[in-house]
Amino acid sequence: MSNFITSGTTACSCFGTGVKKSTLTRIVYIFFFLLVSVVAYVMSYWTFSWFNNIDVLKVCMDNDECVGTLVVFRLTFGLATYHILLALVMIGVQNTFDTRAKFQDGWWPIKILLLAGIILASFFIPNKFFVVYGWIAIFGAALFIIIQLVLLVEFAYSLNEGCVARIEEEGHYSKRWYFTLLVLTFGSVLAAIAGCVLLLVFFGKCNINQFFIVFNMAISLIIGVLSINEKVREYRPSSGLFQSGVVMLYSTYLVYSAINSEPASMCSTFANSNPRESTIIIGAVFTIISVCYSAFRASDSNELLGSDGHSHEYESLPNLDTGDEDGRLEDDECSHVTYNYTFFHITFALGAMYIGMLLTNWSTIGGVSSSTSLVSVDSGLVSVWVKMISSWLVNLLYLWTLVGPLLLPNREWH
Repeated sequence: MSNFITSGTTACSCFGTGVKKSTLTRIVYIFFFLLVSVVAYVMSYWTFSWFNNIDVLKVCMDNDECVGTLVVFRLTFGLATYHILLALVMIGVQNTFDTRAKFQDGWWPIKILLLAGIILASFFIPNKFFVVYGWIAIFGAALFIIIQLVLLVEFAYSLNEGCVARIEEEGHYSKRWYFTLLVLTFGSVLAAIAGCVLLLVFFGKCNINQFFIVFNMAISLIIGVLSINEKVREYRPSSGLFQSGVVMLYSTYLVYSAINSEPASMCSTFANSNPRESTIIIGAVFTIISVCYSAFRASDSNELLGSDGHSHEYESLPNLDTGDEDGRLEDDECSHVTYNYTFFHITFALGAMYIGMLLTNWSTIGGVSSSTSLVSVDSGLVSVWVKMISSWLVNLLYLWTLVGPLLLPNREWH
């Protein structure tokens, strides 16, 4: 652990039995991400009085939502900028003989000060900048949602294949994995259908909501039936109802979240009584899981990046053991990096933008001009349509995994 508090000489104890160095590094970055996210959440709700003396926030005229939005934008902008800078610094790093690899895994005091300095500096940026940044963050958050959806579909396939592999290993001596897969499959499908019915009962009082709910249910059921079609399974043997149930359940949640973000003028339902608090926790949980999973999966995904990110030139070099005699920290990057550093930080930057949008209910800032210093915050419809399009997109992504092998049989599919 000495590498955490020093400027960081990379020890190469490749035969250790403890925590891998690359894993520990990513956990630390996740911790910083969660810390800033929690601080942003707290400040967006309960710390308005702390900012009374900050000139750039006085334009809110005691509007708590305005103050909260500006504070969250500044904190998440600082976090996103921090990771964008690191992504630029780490471009092209393929092996641990590159000095920049040591900066990725060490130099933590300097990087902590850098993050704190960027966030502090963001409170001196004029509000006009965040009018533009709000829209940049919307597009960045949308890209992060796409990453979320890709990882969700991948996770569903991986979990299904894991259960099937256990079933094949244990044969007929144990039925527990049959039962586990059966419960997960029908549980997710029934939960999704029940969710759609409840949405119709409680929120289906206007045409737009009825369309959102019924269309989502119809397309999910159609894709579910297609997933067990014999022709599809011939080209995609791993397809099945379990993946369909996971996708259906998540898309149903997105529909609920979209309806819950509707302004009262669009469709008056009791969902509008507390639109932010009722979904903020669920949304934050999905975000945290996505960021953590993407930190360990998407950053080194061969299919997503189009390359393996490894430098085979150094694979034949000898392993050096220069520290960690107790073997508690295993250096798994002695010759080449185990994940793409640049994509890793890009993913976190997009995640920071998504957190900013989530905590502000996809707000945008307006009303800042040369003739007036007043700031207005608009939210509602952007959130609704981003979430609805996401629900359709996750179904389309899953549909492509089913029909893609059928349409392009000569391509290798994972």
